[in-house]
Amino acid sequence: MAYRPLFVYLVNAIVCCAPAFGQTNAASTAEIDNIIVSASRSPIAQANTGSSVTVITREQIELRQARYVTDLLRSVPGFAVSHVGTTGSQTQVRVRGSEANHVLVLIDGVRANDPASGDEFRWELLGTSNIERIEIVRGPQSSLWGSDAVSAVVHIITQSGGDRPGINAYAEGGSFNTINGGLHGGTGGDTWSLAFGLERLDTSGTNISRNGSEDDESDLTTASLSAQLQPSANLTLKLGFRAVDAYSQFDPVDFIASGLPEDGDAATDAERSYWNAGATLSTFDGRILHRIDARYLESDNRNLIDGSPNSSTASDRKTLTYQADIQLGENLLSLAIENERTRFEQRGAIGFGDPNQDQKMRVNSVIADFQGKSIDRLTWLLSARYDNYSDFDNAVSGRLSLAYRLSERTLLRANLGTGLKVPTFTERFGFFPGQFIGNPHLKPEKSISYDVGIDRMLLHDAIELQLTVYYQELEDEINGFFFDPGAFLFTAVNVEGISIRKGLEMSATLNLTQNLSFGGSYTYTDSTERDGLGGDVRELRRPRHSGSLNASYLFLDERANLTVVADYNGTSTDIFFPPFPAPSEIVSLENYWLLDLTASYYINHNTNIFVRANNLLDEDYEQVLGYRTPGRSAYAGVRVSFGK
Repeated sequence: MAYRPLFVYLVNAIVCCAPAFGQTNAASTAEIDNIIVSASRSPIAQANTGSSVTVITREQIELRQARYVTDLLRSVPGFAVSHVGTTGSQTQVRVRGSEANHVLVLIDGVRANDPASGDEFRWELLGTSNIERIEIVRGPQSSLWGSDAVSAVVHIITQSGGDRPGINAYAEGGSFNTINGGLHGGTGGDTWSLAFGLERLDTSGTNISRNGSEDDESDLTTASLSAQLQPSANLTLKLGFRAVDAYSQFDPVDFIASGLPEDGDAATDAERSYWNAGATLSTFDGRILHRIDARYLESDNRNLIDGSPNSSTASDRKTLTYQADIQLGENLLSLAIENERTRFEQRGAIGFGDPNQDQKMRVNSVIADFQGKSIDRLTWLLSARYDNYSDFDNAVSGRLSLAYRLSERTLLRANLGTGLKVPTFTERFGFFPGQFIGNPHLKPEKSISYDVGIDRMLLHDAIELQLTVYYQELEDEINGFFFDPGAFLFTAVNVEGISIRKGLEMSATLNLTQNLSFGGSYTYTDSTERDGLGGDVRELRRPRHSGSLNASYLFLDERANLTVVADYNGTSTDIFFPPFPAPSEIVSLENYWLLDLTASYYINHNTNIFVRANNLLDEDYEQVLGYRTPGRSAYAGVRVSFGK
């Protein structure tokens, strides 16, 4: 594996490109001082991490009037979003050409990837109503957060009572009989805060199959509650809860006649609950900070056919962590121990084989993370993690991250890290009659990644630019669609050889005036895997070229706003399974542009009316083969705040 020559090549590429691109999403002076809680085991300024970081704020969410987080992620460099049809349907997010379960999602620190859904996060269950900010850290983060953090960490941070005191409510309606509303608020004092949120989205949807005309409806309800108490100057207590209930209809694939989805009465009913409780104690005049956190995830997924239960999966995960942050002069050392226990359950009708099962797994971890800040202009992060698994060999992950401030407006970044993804319960033990049988002998996937980048600001900080080049080698990649001729079913196997993901991420922002700004991003992704004949083939649903353009204009004394966003998804590939006995084949998915427009106006300080239009070009496109997506749509609503 030619790691060192490639790393030299990437460094040279950045040096050569720097004058041309000049800068990157270097975050303005205020942004550069942003504190990031996901790029290290302890909070760190964005300018002191070598990772490629994107922060989406509450203000940006409201400018876009986005109702799902994935509507925002389409515009983030390195991200590829795939919807299986209409609003509320299954959604996958891939970063830097990785698998969908190589992206770790945290919700207020709780690991939110679902063991009962192939360790993927169910993005269709995540609305934006009470989210305060979204932190995105690209690159391998397994040394910090363990399995699943192979290509990125997405941290969803919800609003607290201290963030936005008062009560806010909104309601909107529009195309496809969509009704959406939410209520959230918070209050607090010098030593305490309390926040709550409630959101409901209901839509008749659209027809998601090529063949047929039946609309597929969905609904999503989210409730949250959080509290914080500071009984003394050096002790802080926190408690948080979030619950999600969702229903979504879908069309099953007709494997006998067409090999494509057809109208049918199928649906999923999903429930999620997330709990977190923690205490922070400062000792030795703040030089040592102790943190104890207990976190819990529970998921329940039920599949319905003709309105009756057909099969189900469920899981729960308990995580207990102790961490000590030790100040060593200008440097910071974080030491942590963690215990995580996961349970998986599958239920279904007994036919040719029994899908009913209960499985468990445990992992004990030791983590060390060092923030080196004592060298002028240079910050270096060194982290290591040791995982002791009940079901796999022990594993060690590591990362070295460098951030060097070349000048006041130029930041150079570099990262070297390893990633780990343990096989899912479904890959190891799953059974779907007539389709799939698990393989309990699978090994974890392992990766090594490099990325280098530059952040730069120009023209008195009016232009912000970011450029990153990355490369990843993945060993023991799991192929979950391997045909076992003995069992005459599909199964999962570790693929021999190396899968390679490499590419380029660029973004730019131009603040032309105080009220007019433009932005854009571009991503080139080259992601390949080994096929059954030992050759390299392009990975599915990863466009080589993608990007986004946006413009935002404030007018009428900044009471009105107009925002336009155009997201581009280049040509990608997918796999088609025609009726037996024809072999599977790789097909092309055409490129498309999604043009969205939002406008809002403050009638007074507390009342805001807004409209938004999605897919203004009325593009007819597919992100997953055979599944149609919504056409042009429009919505209007009002947002009211009290007590601010």
